[in-house]
Amino acid sequence: MSSLSTTVESALVESIRPRLHHKLKPLFDQSNRCLPILQSTCQQIMNVMGPNSNANSLAQIISRDHGLTCKVLQVANSIAYSPQQTIASVPHAVSWLGLDTVRSLVAASHLVEQLNHWPQRQQLLRGLIAKSLIAATVAGELGASMEYAQPGQLFTGALLYSIGDLAIAYQAPEIHQAVQAIHAKPKPGADRVIEETRIIGIPRMVLAQALAKVWNLPEDLVELFGMVRELPVGRWQSGQQTYQGIVIGCIRLVDAMTSIGSRQPIDEAKRVLLIGSGLPPNQFADLMLGAIDRGRQLARSMGLSMDMAEVAAPSISKENSKPSPLTKAPVEPTHDRKSQRPVSAVSPQVPAPIQARPLETLQTFQDSLREAKDFNGLLGSFVQSLHKDAGFDRVGLALLNLNDSDQLVGRLVLGATPLAPYLRALSGSLSNEHQLFLNVLKRFDPLLIADFTNHTEGAMKQEFVEIWTPVSAILAPLRVGTKPIGLIYCDHGLRNQPVRASDYQTFLLFFMHTTMGLNRLAGVL
Repeated sequence: MSSLSTTVESALVESIRPRLHHKLKPLFDQSNRCLPILQSTCQQIMNVMGPNSNANSLAQIISRDHGLTCKVLQVANSIAYSPQQTIASVPHAVSWLGLDTVRSLVAASHLVEQLNHWPQRQQLLRGLIAKSLIAATVAGELGASMEYAQPGQLFTGALLYSIGDLAIAYQAPEIHQAVQAIHAKPKPGADRVIEETRIIGIPRMVLAQALAKVWNLPEDLVELFGMVRELPVGRWQSGQQTYQGIVIGCIRLVDAMTSIGSRQPIDEAKRVLLIGSGLPPNQFADLMLGAIDRGRQLARSMGLSMDMAEVAAPSISKENSKPSPLTKAPVEPTHDRKSQRPVSAVSPQVPAPIQARPLETLQTFQDSLREAKDFNGLLGSFVQSLHKDAGFDRVGLALLNLNDSDQLVGRLVLGATPLAPYLRALSGSLSNEHQLFLNVLKRFDPLLIADFTNHTEGAMKQEFVEIWTPVSAILAPLRVGTKPIGLIYCDHGLRNQPVRASDYQTFLLFFMHTTMGLNRLAGVL
């Protein structure tokens, strides 16, 4: 570092030190543990996200660290990244995930590693790092969708934008919490700066900028801290506007989603990003859902978690709207008003309608799919027909959580009572509880499991084993295009009979028509 730059930085520090809250002044003392730790971490992140890193060097870094290897493989096999096979090696994971995602994982791991230095502050710092990681993922993916020249720069900017908050939280947690309380309330940006200055002694971003200068971080990041936080509502015109808009806008969105309060700040943050990016509303909505989901999976792989408000699609005109495959309303089966037949298990002595009246039964089923106005109606018809017409005693439907694709949610069960425990047994974390279901969701075709005892212990949630007591069954992924949205389970559990190859062929008839119906409603076909 040149003597001139050192002099400038010393002058900057000396200019703000007298105004700083006395508990924060040690941040600029050379003996303070926070400075070298965070400075070293920031430099490591910059090196990883820089142009000199490549797939081979990253694979070597990952392979030397067992913990990081596990994290990368966990993300590579998550539904958020939709692998169609199990990924077991680091080179395969790097190839599958892509260089930017792997860089993101390695960069985030450097930040998370520092938690060990602050055991008494871990819970507070975990939340900050998780928010930064999710915001960084969204920023990188939004930039890539806009063909921004350096999406990695956006990721780095969003990830390191919180270094001032991390330093404050480490040095004086009570001051950090007081500052967070300011941002939890809807206030104009100028009023927030005044409140920050009252608590900290200087604006929060001035402190972050000073730290960035002392740590010799890239000039674009230093400038970012000095930019006005009130983003203009309009299409971004220059590269600097785009950089500022994406980084600060994504941070605002995640901040709003992790704060307790009204939806107004979330909607406003999304509106700024939507207008600024110029992306079509449908594309923007899909991008946000996918990016936030992937950000959560990255955070989870690092041992971090974050409660976030649900992300609703931005307001879209009816002409451009499409039904969501993961709608929040309960899935209810539609009933055949002509016959008004009750939904009940098929007696073993009476052949299923698809066997006794195949053409008529299949035609009625196809008509019900065509009449379905949304995914709820279509999936309800599918489940009811498997139970009533295909002859399966028990049928269960589970869908992926709209905002967290690691979470499976039981939505509908026919042929089993009471419903609550059966639905609960279908629900849970794919990575931690339902490894078998995770493997099914990676498939494109239904899976006939002739004997559940052949499956290794731990592949199924214990509650599912105890409640459903599966012997043999058909499990099938539900997809819209290539994207998995949930799965179907069906068996002959009430009759204690195995599911046969002929049952599998019957299931395929209903399954193929349902898949086409889902894609028709989604506009894929």
